[in-house]
Amino acid sequence: MMKLKSRFLGTCLLVAAVASAPDRASACSSEVPEPGLSVWEIGNPPDRLFTASGGVFSLYGYLYDVEPADASALVDVALTLDGEAQATEVEVLRLSPTPIAGEPGWTVAIVVRPVEPLQAGEYQVTVGNVDGDEATFPLTVEAEPVAVPGPPTAQVIKPEEVTAGYDDRVCCESQLTSSCGDTERCSFTSISKVPAVYVEPSSLPPAQAGSALVWVQRLDAAGQPDPDRRFTYPARHDVSWTVEFAAAQAEYCVVLGVTNLVDGTSVSGSPQCLSREEAGEPYVESDEPTEEEIESWECVGPLEYDDGTPFGEEPSTKKSGCRIGADGQAWAWLFVLAGLGLRRRRR
Repeated sequence: MMKLKSRFLGTCLLVAAVASAPDRASACSSEVPEPGLSVWEIGNPPDRLFTASGGVFSLYGYLYDVEPADASALVDVALTLDGEAQATEVEVLRLSPTPIAGEPGWTVAIVVRPVEPLQAGEYQVTVGNVDGDEATFPLTVEAEPVAVPGPPTAQVIKPEEVTAGYDDRVCCESQLTSSCGDTERCSFTSISKVPAVYVEPSSLPPAQAGSALVWVQRLDAAGQPDPDRRFTYPARHDVSWTVEFAAAQAEYCVVLGVTNLVDGTSVSGSPQCLSREEAGEPYVESDEPTEEEIESWECVGPLEYDDGTPFGEEPSTKKSGCRIGADGQAWAWLFVLAGLGLRRRRR
């Protein structure tokens, strides 16, 4: 049966918790997961989940190279009340695309829908996977009925500058061999910087958050929602997003919203904006290797750009075979995974 090792998901979500720019250094190999579904709560069981009467609850996971319709068979969720099993249905919803090594992957919400409406009380949830790993934790169902949640507001909104990618690679053949077996030494000499909006949405009440997803969506220069730049996460977590803008705009705006998992309806608030004066504009920063760095490479061949131009001269083309930019897969990692930072829930 198809599976995805839990330790791989842990790595993915650890990256998700730390906002960072793409690194110029890349590993010589990467662990490509087997197709399947991995559930965050199995390796990191929560102290307790909350939802409202008549509501649902969701788990968080990573889906690799599997259709959502087939993924529910890869996870087992048992719900009990006073030792009596409660019938449930599991639905896997895609949240954000998260390719791994160029292969299709998604962060997902694993929505557990009780067949009979949940009543106020203390339930137990046991989640298992196809490897036999499982975790058990309590679910508190509050007496208040599930309600249509209002959109979150921006608790914090501020400008940030992020690295969108690197270009103009310069390389030489070295007499040293790396641990990956490579003899080529390379560095990028220009860094693309773009403005971004950092936003922390306000928290929903725990009972209502259990049945909801929160999201942020970028608006384009005309003020229209960008369908490729909506980032979603289970509302029971406190989250923050850093949303980049590849081109200069008079205003950089995002919209915060919430989706009710009970019926699938969504509502959003008014645009949250920063001016160009506040957030800045895209630009390219030069970052050539130092003499000390070049000396440490122990080059045995000429130091050249990818197009053959000797280092120190202006390369004839700005295109690089190893560009990491806003349209590349590394950018998807930055703002689907690395752009999403978890915040400690206030108690």
